[in-house]
Amino acid sequence: MKQHLPAKALAVILVIGSLGTVEASDRMIDTASAGFLVQDDSAAKPRPALKEYDLGKKDLALEGYDPVAYFPDFQGKATEGKKSISYTYQGVLYRFSSEDNKKAFVADPSRFEPMYGGWCAWAMTDGKGSKTGINPKSFTIEDGRLYLFYDGFWGDTRKTWKKKGAAPKLKANADTNWKRISKENARPGDSESKT
Repeated sequence: MKQHLPAKALAVILVIGSLGTVEASDRMIDTASAGFLVQDDSAAKPRPALKEYDLGKKDLALEGYDPVAYFPDFQGKATEGKKSISYTYQGVLYRFSSEDNKKAFVADPSRFEPMYGGWCAWAMTDGKGSKTGINPKSFTIEDGRLYLFYDGFWGDTRKTWKKKGAAPKLKANADTNWKRISKENARPGDSESKT
């Protein structure tokens, strides 16, 4: 009869002289970074609202851009991720421009995940909460959160969002619409919606 070791027990065994990544049931053990890292079950299981997210082929988020690079304490700009440096979190595939950015994301995914499933923040504010694709180069970081925007033939919605005094009301509308569409809290990682 085959027996499976619990992921934590396997991690202890693997850390002794082993480098690389090994899957143990639905947990990922990465022994290459800082000895080892055991990802909890919640990170491996796809989120129920995954079908509501703006994802490309193979559930790729942000058109392959690095979610961490947007933040000012990292690069502070839209930076394409590398296919070789990727990580799947709750069914969403993210790419990173560096191993350091990947490590930062793995340590605190909810800090770096984009608002509203990666859809245009401004479009999410309309009466029904439109799911409009984004230009990954059109973004803003506000209150420690990543907001993305459409920028194309019809204009740059980021400019409307950034008009003086508009953002608080727009955020409240978008938060409400996203929660209604996805049944998730608008702010990744929040246990309770702030709408």
